[in-house]
Amino acid sequence: MNKINPFFPLVALLAASSPLTAVTAAAPEQRPNIIIVFTDDQGYTDLGIHGIDPDVRTPNIDQLARDGVLFTNGYVTAPQCIPSRAGLITARHQNAFGVDDNLKGPLPHEETTIAQRLRAVGYVTGMVGKWHLDVGRDARNRPQFREDSLPHMHGFDEMFSGNMSRYHATFDLQGNDLKKPFEVVVQEGYRVDIQTDAALAFLDRRTGDDRPFFLYLGYFAPHSPVQDPPEYMQRMAHVEELVRRMGLASILAMDDGVGRIREKLKDMGVHDNTLIFFMSDNGAPLREGAYVGSLNHPLVGEKGMQTDGGQRIPYVGAWPGVIPPGQVFKLPVSTLDAAATAIAAAGAPFDGKIEGVDLLPWLTGKETGPVHDELCWRWRSQSAILTGDGKWKFIRLGQRQRFLFDMTEIGRQTADDNLIRQHPEIAAQLEARLKAVADTWKIKGLPGDPAVRPDQNFYDQHVNQTLPPLPLDAGMTGAFLPIGEDSVPPPGGAINDPGSQRTKRPQRK
Repeated sequence: MNKINPFFPLVALLAASSPLTAVTAAAPEQRPNIIIVFTDDQGYTDLGIHGIDPDVRTPNIDQLARDGVLFTNGYVTAPQCIPSRAGLITARHQNAFGVDDNLKGPLPHEETTIAQRLRAVGYVTGMVGKWHLDVGRDARNRPQFREDSLPHMHGFDEMFSGNMSRYHATFDLQGNDLKKPFEVVVQEGYRVDIQTDAALAFLDRRTGDDRPFFLYLGYFAPHSPVQDPPEYMQRMAHVEELVRRMGLASILAMDDGVGRIREKLKDMGVHDNTLIFFMSDNGAPLREGAYVGSLNHPLVGEKGMQTDGGQRIPYVGAWPGVIPPGQVFKLPVSTLDAAATAIAAAGAPFDGKIEGVDLLPWLTGKETGPVHDELCWRWRSQSAILTGDGKWKFIRLGQRQRFLFDMTEIGRQTADDNLIRQHPEIAAQLEARLKAVADTWKIKGLPGDPAVRPDQNFYDQHVNQTLPPLPLDAGMTGAFLPIGEDSVPPPGGAINDPGSQRTKRPQRK
């Protein structure tokens, strides 16, 4: 259990959450089923219960939050998908084992996943949707699919792993076994619905199976390529801007999926003994050629940044009967904590590699105060540290640009909000602590100069505001793929290259 570090005596504590009622944790023989839903590029704006944009429609995820807890300061371990997924699936900061960014995959076999830990204590484990931890690099540093790094090689008994229409599967959507170790299945349709159907098929396969289950569901949405599924587009007709409508349509489809899964759990009689987490893998992309109709407002920044727009995410958890409902938890938590909480709830042993914190003592009123001493990040030429009480965030861009933000008020992370001159001693303390943590990672230390050009552009756009804002319109999107056209991506990857011949630009309607 982490306690507040005396390294931060200057900072007052923020309120942790709404009042809690103590609840007795489930006995070992009542170990919960566990589902972790990880979405792709879903920005902070796009959760209805946040109350930011009335256009957003997520009634089922909102109800999940009301049935449990809404984390308003939930952070992912990297502003990019391969490292953030590597961290979540191992309950360990990915920089500790060298998967710092998308160029550092695949997931090393030496790392122990949640699936391996839970399988060792009697769980049946399943993975559906985007895995993306099977991508390495060839001799020319090009993305290379690694069949030996698919989910079944990392502790998953069953899988339906893929992004669009092509899946490496051990079962089909009717719940039937496929040939071992897997078959390549081409499944036409809208990818979100396919992934929901596969999750439901995994649950159907639990009939007659007395083992608890763990399901990791990686929805490939609202990530590029954006699509226009007619049913969901019609239900989002109130949204005028086309790309925004397509992004919100994909989020609505995921919300429907969460609702269908919860109804299935009720039909199975296991709803009240299933722990569910719902999170995004990073913030929404806004740069030219990457916009997918999701937003991060009022946060500053986007995917690829260590301002909150890149790392602060939709984050919800529920376990009926154990986690008291209706909570709003305001202190910083990490996606690593969801992994650690799942491991603890399953009764699997902890070891020194697990870096997340079991949240149940805080969510059941047994613990108060900060969950972490601090949260730390390093990605490309950026590094950052956030105090455990959520008060201060220090960011370094390269070696020369430094920012200190008071995080008390959401959305205050522009150059005008930089308080480093007013509080140089706080910044120096935080930078020293950040360096000490970075020196424990596989690649040691903090980035030097110069900042890489894409990172500098990010900060000039969003923080320094020396570049004009980019318009969020149809010309911004990275890729568009109409429903019904060829949507089978290359093995191990998605269609997300703006220069690809398969890429189309959406036309205004």
